[in-house]
Amino acid sequence: MELQYTESERVIRRLYEITNAYDKGFQYQIRALLAMGLERFNLDIAILSRIEGDKYVVEHTIAPPDIPLRPGDTFELGKTYCSVTCEANSPVAIERVGESDALGTHPAYQAFGLESYVGIPVRCKGELYGTLNFSSATPYPRQFNEIDIDSLNLMASWIGVELIRLQQETELQLLNQKLVEQASTDSLTRLPNRRSMFKYLRKEVNRINRNSQLASLVLIDIDFFKKLNDKYGHQVGDEVLYAVAQSIKNTLRDYDFVARYGGEEFLVWLPETTQLEVENACRRVMNNIADIDIVDEMLTVSMGICHFKFTQHLNTDTDTLIDTMVAHADSSLYKAKAEGRNRFHQYELDDEKQLILPREDR
Repeated sequence: MELQYTESERVIRRLYEITNAYDKGFQYQIRALLAMGLERFNLDIAILSRIEGDKYVVEHTIAPPDIPLRPGDTFELGKTYCSVTCEANSPVAIERVGESDALGTHPAYQAFGLESYVGIPVRCKGELYGTLNFSSATPYPRQFNEIDIDSLNLMASWIGVELIRLQQETELQLLNQKLVEQASTDSLTRLPNRRSMFKYLRKEVNRINRNSQLASLVLIDIDFFKKLNDKYGHQVGDEVLYAVAQSIKNTLRDYDFVARYGGEEFLVWLPETTQLEVENACRRVMNNIADIDIVDEMLTVSMGICHFKFTQHLNTDTDTLIDTMVAHADSSLYKAKAEGRNRFHQYELDDEKQLILPREDR
């Protein structure tokens, strides 16, 4: 036996179906809600608006093809019926606008000639968000009744609640994104931290190995940084660290990688780069750092470089290779520091991990 529903029950049932269709997305739900309102009120135009100061912005709409109304269209609020709805702070329903005291002389009636109008303010967290309204150029064939207003209230209430939910969802996504960033970013230099550095290098080493390409790993250490800290204080020291970090980052190519390795040391990964190109990149980094004007002394850095040529499938695990490259770069860095700083040394390492003697560049 087919169940029989009252008019109110049919409205509630349909509203329930629409508002629970979360899997179809907010855009679908709003459009279905507007279509439901048009069917319920037997009108032609449906709009969910956003009120921004004295501006009325169409966010979602359904309108006949001959009415040029699109999302994003903006009108002066005072020239819309919704200005009266916002002032009333309650539903406004008028069957024959031309005969009403509220809207009969309104500029919107003179401009658009919409005879039927029913609208309600939409609130989000207690603040006016916009309006939900339905209208038509032809007079409403009957009077708006209690069920009509109840339906309008239910639709506006759900929109308000859903706007809050979407706002909270967006805030949660931003918070999660911020937490992920904090977990992978050095708070002082804004570079990737040591944890995210190793995660990145694992992927890069595997990629470079598959394509049998060249890569170089560079360790950079700020010369005499402890003396700078002792002389100028830790705040200036932090400024130096940040400036050096940004200088290195801005000197390199978009697909190069730089991370804070620890203390005053930075790690640079230069993929698909010849030895000569690495040397030129290191000189540019040194020259740009020397131009930093924070302390009286000229800032210099020492560098240790490990080149690696991938020519066959690695017979060792990725982490071991990374540790080996870092160890050779670190050893080379200490040689550069021992011989007077402000220079770089290089190691060449083949894919059998046989160490070739270091070559002094400067």
